Amino acid sequence: MQTEPGAHSNHRGKAARRWIGRGVSYGIGAACLYWVFHDIRLSELVHSLATISWWWVPLAAVLDLLVYVCAAWEWQLLLRPAGHLSLRQSLQAVFAGRFANDVLPVHAGYIVRVYLASRWSGSGIAAVVPSLLIERLFDSLWLAVGFAVVSLLFPLPGKLAGTGDILGAVILIAIVVVGWTILRKEKPRAHPKPEQACRWKAVLRVRAFVQRLAQGVRGLGRSPLVLAGLGLSIVKLLLQALSFFLLLQAYAFPLSFWTKLAVFILAYIGLSMPSTPAGLGVYQLLCAAGLRYFGVPMAAASSF
Repeated sequence: MQTEPGAHSNHRGKAARRWIGRGVSYGIGAACLYWVFHDIRLSELVHSLATISWWWVPLAAVLDLLVYVCAAWEWQLLLRPAGHLSLRQSLQAVFAGRFANDVLPVHAGYIVRVYLASRWSGSGIAAVVPSLLIERLFDSLWLAVGFAVVSLLFPLPGKLAGTGDILGAVILIAIVVVGWTILRKEKPRAHPKPEQACRWKAVLRVRAFVQRLAQGVRGLGRSPLVLAGLGLSIVKLLLQALSFFLLLQAYAFPLSFWTKLAVFILAYIGLSMPSTPAGLGVYQLLCAAGLRYFGVPMAAASSF
């Protein structure tokens, strides 16, 4: 059976767009890595690596793994109104999503997480997504708070401060929208007329999906489990910060606690924002730029 020319052309167009998107993503990562390493000699990097106290590194790695265990536990609790997952299943889904994020741009691995949780719990995708939205909202909230603290303690460059203001405004809008969704009373659904249902079928499906999402957010937001999830999100952030601090300790950088916190927040932005696969390039750029801003030599900052 031959494929119609239109369908074949449409498939090729989608494939081309997919490759263009990947090319742009990896191109951004490569450009960021070039900025980090272009003026550094290999001998300087090797010398910097030779001065590391490697005893701190395994402990930092263990804490980094505990971050994922904590994230899985947080997500398992937030999922309970929609369906039950064991901690093992939740951890498997978190790691699968993490691995997908390492090769796919814009945090596409979250789609893998949602699919696996939906399949294993027997719930619909619309029932699972609210738990992930609330989890990401918690992470964004602490990110905004951390950036606000850093901006009060240190005079950040104009562009970085402006980016932080935009980020804070977006997070604030998201919090207001979610809070309004949780507190508002649910109105009875109006059944569309038959002719309207036929004409706007796609629109009605999207609207029904959004309504199910709002229902899930409302139910989760009014559950006491959301407070447990909020507490675990703080523990998760503390574990990430402690792991990062241990790596800074391995390099013995002469930085104060608040300076280390500022560098961590900048690096955390690079990991949190949807960008390149695994944040490659973007994370290194923000991390190295933060260290250089606080007086760390270029070779040591790039090596870190």
